[in-house]
Amino acid sequence: MLYMGNVNRVIFWVFIPSVLLFYIVFRVVEWQNYDDGGRQLISEQHALNLSVRDDIDCLILGGSNAVFSLSAEQMSNQSNLTCYNLSLLNEGFSDGAYFDFIRNLAIERTQIKSIFYSSVIPLTNTVFLDRLESNQSQIGISGDGRVKFQFTGRSLASYLKDFLQDKPPFQSLQYPMPTPSGDFNFDEFDGCQREKIRDEWIPVTIDEDFKQWLGDNLLTVSTLFPNANISFVLPSTLRSQLSEDDIGKFSDTLESEVVSNSAHYIAQSTFSDVSVLCDGTHHANANGREIRTSELLLLMQNR
Repeated sequence: MLYMGNVNRVIFWVFIPSVLLFYIVFRVVEWQNYDDGGRQLISEQHALNLSVRDDIDCLILGGSNAVFSLSAEQMSNQSNLTCYNLSLLNEGFSDGAYFDFIRNLAIERTQIKSIFYSSVIPLTNTVFLDRLESNQSQIGISGDGRVKFQFTGRSLASYLKDFLQDKPPFQSLQYPMPTPSGDFNFDEFDGCQREKIRDEWIPVTIDEDFKQWLGDNLLTVSTLFPNANISFVLPSTLRSQLSEDDIGKFSDTLESEVVSNSAHYIAQSTFSDVSVLCDGTHHANANGREIRTSELLLLMQNR
């Protein structure tokens, strides 16, 4: 009994405080070494690019699906539009942060005639709920300001993987600076890893919360760009686990909501297979980007 009492005292007074102290120190170090993958620098490059452009009449808005998978340069070359890709990774993390970023750019907003707003948020209920939480928490475009409790900023498995591969523990995947047209620069990116791809899509329930989100965002876009024709784009993804019938019914319902908010609706087809993807079901590689952009132009012309 005496032995067990000593063990319990050691656990309570030494082991547990040591673990707690280690955890606190680790979280402080992790916070001090927070790496946004270049997101803030990318936003600053967008601002710099647009500060020297006075010919833009078309913008691509949205998240990483549009960052990777749509080309403003191609759209400009193959249409009578002069486009710039102003989409951001994670769609700016929150709607307030993203639209404030756009609002503060040195761009003549009344000159914009066409907006293509491409978002995967309708295609995944989990991301939609996370978006609502991020909006409430007012998270910034580099991902700062998160308040959701996590034991670590990244998973322990990812730290273990970095350790085994002799990689720096606090370094995130770095994304390249956008081209002068705002496009993703695949020539300076070696992070396409198809083995990361997980085909998991569960479309949102188009309830009052989603209708409110969609209506608010389309109203914000139309207010920012009062002379623009706004097209809400359901992006191409690899969604093999959803039947064409299911996605068709969902798309029809979404179209009704978009049209009721005085915007056009464009639904793009699924990606054929992983050969046209980079590192996610909604992230094309250079070839997939050309395919998806060509289809968007065709759908726009048919409309």
